[in-house]
Amino acid sequence: MKTLNSKDDALHFAMRNAQECANLFNRLAHNARNTRLKRTFSNYAREEFAQVVSLSRLRQTSHDEVPEELFAGIEINGQLNGYHGEDELKYNEILEIAMRKIRLALKLYLEMASRSSDNDLRDVFKSMAVKENTHKLGVEAEYNDSLLLC
Repeated sequence: MKTLNSKDDALHFAMRNAQECANLFNRLAHNARNTRLKRTFSNYAREEFAQVVSLSRLRQTSHDEVPEELFAGIEINGQLNGYHGEDELKYNEILEIAMRKIRLALKLYLEMASRSSDNDLRDVFKSMAVKENTHKLGVEAEYNDSLLLC
């Protein structure tokens, strides 16, 4: 378990996780079995890159706009120790890692949304959580389908 103790820690962690998810989605798009899945995973990757940009903007905002207390003591469970982006992985393994990383991001965004007293900031994190949930459902459906096709 990892504890995030500052705004910088939490947003850096979220940015790195979103970047890794985007890279996984690009790998899934490259290995997808049909054009619909290629398009879906490419769209997911673009959305993850957009989240990296949004998180980067939040990271650069002043203390008054995004209070440090919002991020203090967030505990992250489910680290992916041993995963490296350049690892040679099978399609199902990439799906499994993507599911874990998406769940991690979803929990983090929901935690940050629940801690925020500012409605605009809460809406930003909820919006990110909704996108992650969409990605989660799509990846889980593809994982289940790919198991049936084996």
